[in-house]
Amino acid sequence: MVHCQLWMGSLESYMTETFITNSFRKMGENPLNVKVMRNKFTGEPAGYCFVHFATDEEAIDAMHKLNGKPIPGTNPVVRFRLNNASNTGRSLLDREFSVWVGDLSPDVDDYNLYRVFSSKYNTIKTAKVILDSSGFSKGYGFVRFGSEDEQKDSLTSMNGYVGLGTKALKICNAVPKPKGAVTTTTGTTSSTTTTYTTAGDYSQYYDPSAYWQSYASWQAGYYDQGDTSQVSHETYHHAIDTQGHHVDKKDEDELELIEHSLPLDVDKMNREVMEQDNNFWGAIESSRWLPCDVVDAI
Repeated sequence: MVHCQLWMGSLESYMTETFITNSFRKMGENPLNVKVMRNKFTGEPAGYCFVHFATDEEAIDAMHKLNGKPIPGTNPVVRFRLNNASNTGRSLLDREFSVWVGDLSPDVDDYNLYRVFSSKYNTIKTAKVILDSSGFSKGYGFVRFGSEDEQKDSLTSMNGYVGLGTKALKICNAVPKPKGAVTTTTGTTSSTTTTYTTAGDYSQYYDPSAYWQSYASWQAGYYDQGDTSQVSHETYHHAIDTQGHHVDKKDEDELELIEHSLPLDVDKMNREVMEQDNNFWGAIESSRWLPCDVVDAI
């Protein structure tokens, strides 16, 4: 495992080691040195580099603070694409302990997400807020754990957490897509076979946002949904009949709510059970089988 080192990808041809070092320093970080990797046959930059720091803590903090942020001095804008160097070349067969985190407000970035989870759990590897093509948050992200026990605990302990941004968090399992759908980023030219799975590459997971929207609508009475409450009213509105009774409208793709306030006719239910017993006894008599107690008596 490589310590105190970050992998940085999507480099432009003009990004030298000095340029990258200065970019980190302008963002408040202090890397010890930068090594731009080159194609061993052509000598041209391979599009990625390794950035060394004094400690692991500095490297991890820099990764979460800068990931997705614009690199100073780039035009058109290029964004930092960083990952822990120990994760590069990681086998797709390695088990993942990740959770999907939804309802993130626009002000939440990688570092905020990382700090909240790392304050409670000790094995946090990465935290990533997913951005659109313009660099704005899509409202969800992923947190990767080194411990399955901590990942499972977060599913309940962090669900509904208030204190990160302006909304309560929604947490669920990060479900990987089939292997054929996994998106990876090649860090070198065609002559090099090393593959890097970057911290920003979470396209191998499904986005359950649509599920949460439907769940929020179904559970409208349990959560304060904010904007999603409009979806709830549009999807599950109640029509009032001429006698003032509410009629639930069932969506074909959702579960039907059960009305627990309906009165029970106990006498009717007893009659139905007794009728079934009589029918069963009649079937035994008609089959000419003798009950066990009669056989014992004989």
